[in-house]
Amino acid sequence: MKKVLIVATTSYAGMGPYVSGIVNTFLPNDDVYYFFHDYDDLFFRKNVKEELHSRSTFYKLANSIWNKLYDLIFGHWVYEKDILDLCHEKRIELIHFINGCGSCSFNRKLESMGIKVLGTVHDLYPHEVKKAPHKMLRHRVSVRRLQAAIWECHNLLTNSKSQYVELQKLFPDKNLFYHEFPSLVSKDVKNGKDIPIELRNVRLPYILFFGRIEEYKGITLLYKAFTEVPELYNNYLLVIAGNGTLPFERAVGEINVVMMNRYIKDTEIRYMYEQAACVVYPYISATQSGVLSLAFYFRTPTLTSDVPFFRSIIESAGAGMLFKAGDLENLKQKLLLLLSSDTSNLKICEAEYYDKNYNDKAIREQLLTIYDSINKK
Repeated sequence: MKKVLIVATTSYAGMGPYVSGIVNTFLPNDDVYYFFHDYDDLFFRKNVKEELHSRSTFYKLANSIWNKLYDLIFGHWVYEKDILDLCHEKRIELIHFINGCGSCSFNRKLESMGIKVLGTVHDLYPHEVKKAPHKMLRHRVSVRRLQAAIWECHNLLTNSKSQYVELQKLFPDKNLFYHEFPSLVSKDVKNGKDIPIELRNVRLPYILFFGRIEEYKGITLLYKAFTEVPELYNNYLLVIAGNGTLPFERAVGEINVVMMNRYIKDTEIRYMYEQAACVVYPYISATQSGVLSLAFYFRTPTLTSDVPFFRSIIESAGAGMLFKAGDLENLKQKLLLLLSSDTSNLKICEAEYYDKNYNDKAIREQLLTIYDSINKK
């Protein structure tokens, strides 16, 4: 295999654990190098395993208004020259943009130098969003650029089987690849011992929603389901844990809803999942997601919407329950059913699926094979 550079352009939201989960599958003697755009929290420097640091470049760039404005106006990263210098130094022959597909202009420059480009497609079509006007402008520009890069890039990779099929229909002449989604269960998540301050005095069993709060994740639907069913809000808590702007107005006189509307530390995740009566992922749309790895690892009974990504896993694993995406009444029914059921078998199936499918060795081998096949073409 020829020399590969993996470029991670963001650790925002779930992208940090996604990238580190994949990168940490590699070995120091693999002919792979790494370029990480780190923010002030130094996520990648802290979470990429030490034995890969000698092959890694950690570029620290503040998550400032100026840097966001620069990206919006010019459409390229300030560290592109650093990437090019690294390519010259290490004689890189393939760049894998792990957070997306790079930019059209930069990809053309790389290809003119004889460097092939592989882009990871996370969302072929944009999700539903609700943001402040200035954030919506930035979002629209970013989506437009990403869509253009997807259509232009010759080598595309996805972690979603349903999205892989869609890519095959759209791009029959491109080189398309699939590999398993990495587990988000990092060392800090596994060994975490912190009890979130909001849960220290909890006396009722709770229903958990965990993840960055976005419109497409269906949090409004879950909130309505919980607050409209007395059997739920009188006997349980609803815990909404994640940073972001709530897309709904909280009801007057609302009871038993705990809002952990903040960044959740990795060391708090273990407690949240192990103590939860169940976890609900009520997504309106989902191309791919790592949240099931958390639920399955901690054997937390799981209810998800039946969007294709979740349905394909839940049905094959027998490791959870499904409800009709966007259907409020069906969500209420299935949530009550899950909470009243014996979930022993579901937990066994979750553990079996995790052990079989979230496999570091398999991801590394899949990626090395993909890199090798691109370099031979």
